[in-house]
Amino acid sequence: MIKSLIQKLFTSNKKRNELIEELKSIPGFKTKEEVGLANNAQTKSNKFILEKGKTLPVLLPEFGNLSNFRVVRWHFKTGDLVKEGNVICEIENEKITMEFESIADGRISNICPTNKILKTGEELCKLEGI
Repeated sequence: MIKSLIQKLFTSNKKRNELIEELKSIPGFKTKEEVGLANNAQTKSNKFILEKGKTLPVLLPEFGNLSNFRVVRWHFKTGDLVKEGNVICEIENEKITMEFESIADGRISNICPTNKILKTGEELCKLEGI
């Protein structure tokens, strides 16, 4: 975006390059390419890897003053493979309904029954590393 604006303002490549270099000297300034590379590196480094054979309990997180959640629908069953970010179930209470995503790649090895009232910290399911 900045490059296109600079190109419109300055027809000379020399002046355009001088201005870009001047902008780069400002602390915190990043080009579009630099921002894209930083976002890709951050996304890759934040991924949680579940080792093969290890199990991970997926617990109901705390939602502030909201409580009495229950699983109303499972999108996967025991034995199914899931990827990080897949919606694995829908949970709700008397006020809201929300989708719950897998936090890692793996195989679902255990799920809680639908319509069971869950408290914060109770297990929704278990993931096994593959």
